[in-house]
Amino acid sequence: MLNLAGSSYDSGNVLFAVLQECEHRRRALLPNEAEARLREIARAKLAEIRESYDECGGTAGYWEDLEREVLETALPQYILAAVEQTRLEKSNYDLWRQGDPAARALFGLIGLVIGGIIIAIPWIPIFEDAFAFALAAAGFLYPELKKTAFDFRHARTLNRLITKAERYQKDQRIHYVSEARLAEELDAVGTAARPRSAEAGRVIDHPTKPREKERA
Repeated sequence: MLNLAGSSYDSGNVLFAVLQECEHRRRALLPNEAEARLREIARAKLAEIRESYDECGGTAGYWEDLEREVLETALPQYILAAVEQTRLEKSNYDLWRQGDPAARALFGLIGLVIGGIIIAIPWIPIFEDAFAFALAAAGFLYPELKKTAFDFRHARTLNRLITKAERYQKDQRIHYVSEARLAEELDAVGTAARPRSAEAGRVIDHPTKPREKERA
């Protein structure tokens, strides 16, 4: 994966932009259409990035490799995690009674009872009675703790996908670029740059010049 258009189009940066767009829109998707719609969103974002990439003189070969890495390697892994995370968010993380005050009170009471039992057991070396109240507080805050744990797991999955994409591109030991392929890529960059240079150097006659000739 030889990128000649700049670091903005490295695999990790492009994948980050695609996943950010998918994350922004996934919560509004229905479960039965989530996979297909996420693929459409990813393809649309890649098409948007492709326009900028072509303007920077990027080659078609690198973009094909990059697009395949995003759509065929990273996206299937993301979709599984995204569908499950959306389900958890819509079900309030599978909490009993959706973690309402009554549920929180029961969780806190359970924590207090468990803490009291642990303190009462002689062979468990806990000498602080406040331990039971700490468990009661943890039980009361259990909905937030569970939400934080699942959100952190999802964020870690996204970061892992981006990190793996960056590592794959930068690990030169598994990429073999022949001289012919390198020459082809460089020639493609030069070919793309020549029309832009010609267009930039074109001189456009001022519209007032014909009128001056008519007056003469």
